Amino acid sequence: MRVTRAVLLVVAASALAAPAFAQAPAPRTEPGTGYRAYVVFDRVSFAAEQSFDAVLGKTSLDAIGAGGEFRFWKGLFARGGFSTMEETGTRAFIVSGQPVSVGVPLTVEVRPIEIAAGWRIPLDRGRRFVAYGGGGLLFVKYRETSDFAEPGDNVDDSFNGYLAFGGIDVRIWRLLSTGVEVQFRSVPDALGREDSISAAFDETDLGGAAIRFLVGIRK
Repeated sequence: MRVTRAVLLVVAASALAAPAFAQAPAPRTEPGTGYRAYVVFDRVSFAAEQSFDAVLGKTSLDAIGAGGEFRFWKGLFARGGFSTMEETGTRAFIVSGQPVSVGVPLTVEVRPIEIAAGWRIPLDRGRRFVAYGGGGLLFVKYRETSDFAEPGDNVDDSFNGYLAFGGIDVRIWRLLSTGVEVQFRSVPDALGREDSISAAFDETDLGGAAIRFLVGIRK
């Protein structure tokens, strides 16, 4: 709900600024060097829907994190960032294709780290509204833990993947900016270990799609 409201606010602000866009053509690239530092609030919808639903009772998780970008040539930028999400459900097994809970609490933690690059394009002469897109690498720490686990039941592993993203960055006041971003993530062969819920559903990708709300400073 919070992310949906943020999207609506940015869309409304863009609509109000439309007359300003028409008054003068926007520059094709951002001049010089600069930076953007921000905190992020993500809503992540996982590709392994059945596996997450069977254990956590939901297919999407909320995440919080932070990141930064450095713009070094005509709108070209490099970025780095991290986020973390955690949810508690119960261990389960499959009977006739249906998940059955065993009542043992299970905590799932997902911590992605992203290293990426992209391009920024101003939408107005004052560079208040800037669109951007890019892609890069994803490194994901994944854990499943419970207090009454048998040897080998808990999972603590790291996986590599990639992501593509696009969004709009809006300057609110001086250095303060906000924005909305959409990400598509793929982390192949991360799930599906033997005798796991994900193996029963033949789901191996820990990626998915994310809607991101950003707040920070931009220069």
